[in-house]
Amino acid sequence: MVYPTAAHLNPSVYDDPLSFNPWRWEGQKVNSGSENFMAFGGGSRFCSGAEFVKLCMAIFFHHLVTKYRYVQFD
Repeated sequence: MVYPTAAHLNPSVYDDPLSFNPWRWEGQKVNSGSENFMAFGGGSRFCSGAEFVKLCMAIFFHHLVTKYRYVQFD
């Protein structure tokens, strides 16, 4: 079993892991197969809300596209 918090807070992988620093990813090639970062978890403990969030986003975009009229400005 993988414990994501241990990987995310590992100071040998991330400089100052407890500070908020979104620029730490700048210049790094991050892919879905990363061994050090798991945004939604993985395997049998995959985030249970991931599919729900995808559904909410689909409903939002459906309403955004169908309920509003768009015009082009010159």
